[in-house]
Amino acid sequence: MITKDFMYCNYTVENKEELFDKLALDLMQKGIVKEGFSQALKDREMEFPTGLPVKHGVAIPHTDGSLVNSDQLLFVTLNNPITFNEMGGDEEDILEINIVIMLAVKDGKKHLNVLQNLIQAIQKESFIDGLADATNVDMMEEAIKIYL
Repeated sequence: MITKDFMYCNYTVENKEELFDKLALDLMQKGIVKEGFSQALKDREMEFPTGLPVKHGVAIPHTDGSLVNSDQLLFVTLNNPITFNEMGGDEEDILEINIVIMLAVKDGKKHLNVLQNLIQAIQKESFIDGLADATNVDMMEEAIKIYL
């Protein structure tokens, strides 16, 4: 579920739509998700934003597991922040996001459990600092191993 193949350090995209498209393509090429996963992320993000107002700005985009073949978490640190709406916020509540942790989890119960564990880890500033300070995938992996 957590592999170096899906850790992206200092990644560059213009916006969340491009990010979703690129990551979904990587997941599809490895048979982890089905066609339509990127659009499902975009649709869900419009209705239920996933930006968190924490240090460095973190988003945890996800969608239901109907388009997931096997579970995978993706960790992305961005060269330049992209905007997400704030989780539970109003339409005008925009956040600058530097770290994205995307979920592709098939089972609904497991999905909720993984999401809860991630939110607990994200609340630990040292976890987010570790990801933000990483200059390569090995450093990202170290930070992730400590907290997840």
